[in-house]
Amino acid sequence: MKILVVDGGPGVADALAQSLQTLGWAEAGGATNSDDAVEWINRHGGCDILVTEVFLQPADGFTLRETIQPHLPGMKTIFTSIYDASAYTDRMAGNSFLQAPLTPEALDKALRKLASPSPVAIATPQPTAVATPPQPKAVAAHPRPTAAPPSPQPQAAAPPPPAAVAPPPRPTAAPASPQPRAAAVAPQPAAVAAHPRPTAAPASPQPAAVAAHPRPTAAPASPQPKAAASPKPAAVAPIPLAAPSPKQSAKTDAQPISLPTSPSPQAVSVKAAAPRPAVAARASSPPPLGSEIELPPDHLVGQTIANYHVEARIGKGPMGPVYRARQTNIERLVRFYVLDATLTSDQIAVDRFLSNASAKAKATNPVIMAVYEAGENEGVYFYSCEYIPCRSVGQIRESGGTLDETTALAVLKAAAEALDYFAREKIDHDLLTENALLIGPTNRVRVANIASNQPAKPFDLQVEMRRVGEIVLGALPPSGTPKSREMALLLTDPAAAPLSWAAFLQTLGAHQPKAHIADAYKLDAQERAAIRIVEESKKRQKRGMLINSLVSLALLAGALSAIYFAFLRPKSATVRNLDEMVEVPAGEFVYQDGRKETLPAFFIDKYEVTIGQYAQFLDFIEKNPDKIAEFEHPSQTKGKSHVPVEWADKKELTPPFPGYYHRAQQWGRYKEAALDVNSPVFGVDWFDAYAYAKWKGRRLPTEMEWEKAARGTDGRKFSWGNNEDPARANTGADLDPNPKKGGDKDDFKRWNPVDSKTGDKSPFGMVGASGNVSEWTATIENSPEAGKVPVIRGGNWKTADPSVTRRVLKLMDLQQDDALGFRTASDTPPAEK
Repeated sequence: MKILVVDGGPGVADALAQSLQTLGWAEAGGATNSDDAVEWINRHGGCDILVTEVFLQPADGFTLRETIQPHLPGMKTIFTSIYDASAYTDRMAGNSFLQAPLTPEALDKALRKLASPSPVAIATPQPTAVATPPQPKAVAAHPRPTAAPPSPQPQAAAPPPPAAVAPPPRPTAAPASPQPRAAAVAPQPAAVAAHPRPTAAPASPQPAAVAAHPRPTAAPASPQPKAAASPKPAAVAPIPLAAPSPKQSAKTDAQPISLPTSPSPQAVSVKAAAPRPAVAARASSPPPLGSEIELPPDHLVGQTIANYHVEARIGKGPMGPVYRARQTNIERLVRFYVLDATLTSDQIAVDRFLSNASAKAKATNPVIMAVYEAGENEGVYFYSCEYIPCRSVGQIRESGGTLDETTALAVLKAAAEALDYFAREKIDHDLLTENALLIGPTNRVRVANIASNQPAKPFDLQVEMRRVGEIVLGALPPSGTPKSREMALLLTDPAAAPLSWAAFLQTLGAHQPKAHIADAYKLDAQERAAIRIVEESKKRQKRGMLINSLVSLALLAGALSAIYFAFLRPKSATVRNLDEMVEVPAGEFVYQDGRKETLPAFFIDKYEVTIGQYAQFLDFIEKNPDKIAEFEHPSQTKGKSHVPVEWADKKELTPPFPGYYHRAQQWGRYKEAALDVNSPVFGVDWFDAYAYAKWKGRRLPTEMEWEKAARGTDGRKFSWGNNEDPARANTGADLDPNPKKGGDKDDFKRWNPVDSKTGDKSPFGMVGASGNVSEWTATIENSPEAGKVPVIRGGNWKTADPSVTRRVLKLMDLQQDDALGFRTASDTPPAEK
């Protein structure tokens, strides 16, 4: 059984692989990044179990697994990480997870569980040799073997890796391509075949490259057993790293794509999948949802436009056709949108097409297709964007297909997430169409980029919701999809439609399929110490590591962990008394741009409301449900939960996945950052803040009250004065997406305990106005973009600007953010305790 361990830590993967070999896993190997992993699979003819760190470079562990899985459907995966991977439960669904640092014993136990009933139960059949078509730089995919698998042969030692990072040599028996690739070249992204038609005779009996989606016109060669020793591996289909998807199916048959950020890896041996003919519209048997339809070619197919070679016509965009094209200067596939030839003489249409492309390029969200560039070449106006092989909901409906329950719910979720993003970021966009909802391999749903500098026509939220509901209803079967039908009908009913896309996503969450993680997830708070131990062990052992050394290191790590948890780890579960209020006397003060305002005396919380304080509120309303209505705002939706986003444990998972309150109590970490119960509560909407303040016998401060308390009376820019000092406040000036970096200026990567940054203090003693989290206020103003919304004040750990004059009218009252909290105010002094 072939086992590959992938870990970016120095020497970790090789050490674990050597330990597994001593435990009986003779074909275990190691790699330090995603490219090396694909190269290892090439050299060894496949992989039965992939053990991969989540946070890899240049492509993450999810992308690595999702790229390889279509070619090796029987491959099983174990994800590992020393970091908090709680945000990616959906990406790990159906696979095992082990908390790093790994011990050989724990990994051996997990492998034996996966390989049950015996470690040799999974075999990798050899692919059948099929003639390579005469297509330049074609990348092979997955023919199904036509003969029985070869009889078992003694396993030979793996041949030494090639000296260069060139693709493995092409089979000599296969027909030569018109533009053959050299046997050894500098690493560069490989091209992807555009459904070539085989025209040559079968190759010699040797595992060879096969064409993507071949039409069965040539007879396949007979499979050959693996030789006991081979001087060089046979070349098979290169697999470029594909975009990540939430889950994989063993029957996936989709054309992979290349990541723009990663060079194309080497060829990977593939398990065969059945060839299929091209899919025609209105087919009597609709093709799989994620398969791509090629439309009849037009005059641009086969042409090269600027740096793009047009391979096939695959759809219709809002202003012209859509093609699959190869960007030749960096060898990646793109969706290629072209302005219709009838509009190129209309300067207004040209300006709208190009300006809209510019607007699309600024919209960045994981569910929305990224736009790369726009341009003009010999009268053809175009823009390119991210590519996945896919079909739109419109194409599925037109071909006689329908959406199953899971896919329909995924379509609703993707549409809602995209439109909620546009609403939150105030990005103009066109009305969503059924051809903008794209279903890719393993039924992953993406949304075509509908951002627009000049929307085609005006519409409101109700029209937008009704459109999405109608699109989904039109693609559902007559029966058998009750949950998605209920959600779609909710959008089409003006009387019952949610107040926002954010509210709809909350409702939709109850209908989403539950994820199941095979193994328990246990957060380990000693990652840095573990990494240092592994690094030191590599220096001592050089080429290899004996099993007794690993056991010793594991014992040492356990001892250090025990010492750390017993004596050194901050006690994050202790709720300190931080309920103090400060008095702001009556009088005049400088407000915003310099105008003078006067306020009566009031009291305001010295600190932001903490996680521990908010937990007491939730405990009270849970024990006294009959009293909840006393604290809620009159315009709040009845039955709305006051539990913040990501607060609660995800009990639908097996085992339950802890929410951020549990993590703050138990481990003091969340999302790769320290989190204490004395850190500010976050993920609360305006109604949550209102209800807590009223339960406390207080209220939310007005915008003017908040600014006077934060700024003093003299019009200072920061709470401490007019000189900016990045160390005083916890802001986004040192935010870094790298989980190992960040917080180098203010000592905190994300949240800090509310009483820890005492340098961020106003003349009246209010702490935290310039950073940590921004805060809801009681003031409601009319925003030109969003209507009447609450005003948000103050800086936060995401934003680099620490000025206390910062104000935001961006979020609606039902929306929330992990950098948004609140504090309370009162007209009377707090009661003595």
